[in-house]
Amino acid sequence: MKKPEVHTHKLLDSLLKYALASVLLFIPLYPKFPLFTVPFSYVQIRAEDFLIAAVWGIFFLRLLFVKKIKFPPISFQIGIYFLIGLISLFSAILITKNIVPSIGLLHLFRRIEYLSIFFLIYWMSKEFSCRRYFLELTIISAIGVFLYGLAQIYFKAPVISTMDAEASKGMALTLRPGVPLSSTFAGHYDLAIYLIMILSFLTAIACSIKNWIKRLPVLIFFAAILWLFMQAGSRIGLLGLYLSVILICILYKRFLMGIILCIVMSVFIITSPQFIGRFQSIIKIFTSQLTQVKPVYALEVITPTATPAAVPTEVKRALQQDTSTSIRLDVEWPMSLRSFYKNPLLGTGYSTLGLATDNDYLRALGETGILGLLAFLSVLLALFKKLISTLKNQTGLNKILLTSALGIFVSFLLTAVFLDVFESSKIAILFWAFMGLALSINKKDKHA
Repeated sequence: MKKPEVHTHKLLDSLLKYALASVLLFIPLYPKFPLFTVPFSYVQIRAEDFLIAAVWGIFFLRLLFVKKIKFPPISFQIGIYFLIGLISLFSAILITKNIVPSIGLLHLFRRIEYLSIFFLIYWMSKEFSCRRYFLELTIISAIGVFLYGLAQIYFKAPVISTMDAEASKGMALTLRPGVPLSSTFAGHYDLAIYLIMILSFLTAIACSIKNWIKRLPVLIFFAAILWLFMQAGSRIGLLGLYLSVILICILYKRFLMGIILCIVMSVFIITSPQFIGRFQSIIKIFTSQLTQVKPVYALEVITPTATPAAVPTEVKRALQQDTSTSIRLDVEWPMSLRSFYKNPLLGTGYSTLGLATDNDYLRALGETGILGLLAFLSVLLALFKKLISTLKNQTGLNKILLTSALGIFVSFLLTAVFLDVFESSKIAILFWAFMGLALSINKKDKHA
């Protein structure tokens, strides 16, 4: 007769598995409705915060019966990253005194929350069947995001955005003509990056299938998700998508597949009004003269009476004609560098750079200094090395997970130059969940 502890252990394992499954479904499918706002801040407390806390509660209950746990291989780097972030926060509170302590702590806890999913998924995905289950859920959630995107376009389903402070209060809007699609996400950038993750998985799945007839359903789904991606109109996300697809096809040595997918993506681009308009503004930047722009003066009128002095008319630089580029180069990035100059080692603390920096590396540099940036980069480097070393000799589903994780990883590295991808709640949580899923594969596990 089995001990009651064994039954309880298995019950808690099942409960934790399905609780994590609910997170993987809830995060991409539930719009960012805020439950309440932290006073005197833009920090929103949402339902997923309580859901993740509940999952951790189940895990700690399970820990009472399973006394030993094995930490992921990059745990040391993550620990150093959070330690430096905490020291930077104390420096900002006690020395420079330039932040509200409670808000700074909330920003630190947010980062811990996003990364905590990595550990939970890693611990629960050691079995092949569990990894397959979580991957299937990922595909199901992508179908839901696709259907809701269609509903926003054709049936005026509500749009919940956090692109500005007023909208982030949970206002239900409708999609206006010409506005990029966001589906269940808080903005079109978030949707585009999420879809890069899904397209990376689909690329890996298509590459793993040798028969072109059997590939057809996967390629059709790829085209459907790609169409939705085009409605988001993210130029930056597009670069990440190309990089991810090309890398995955190279890892599988499916060069013809890579060429075909790149051609398909290019056809979608040149037939997408969203991208045509946005690329035209970039072309203007490179075709305009950026130097020696002289002010234009109003014509002087010669009269016998006194006339006021000519007033120069402001001429916008080419960069200023592209709003997102201008905001980065003229406002956000210089602000990050000023924070770095104030305290090069530890930065000015979490929350000092506001809602957006549109560059995760500069955000880390400005908020946590050179030490924080190096710690952040060490986490990414250790993650990359582990993914590469585990990929060797893998086949089947394990290879799909690892190659797609590498594709997602490099796309995030690129988009982090222009967006705060590691700070966006939905995207960051799903990224670390996928990385935990990939790293849960053991080098000796050759299960197909």
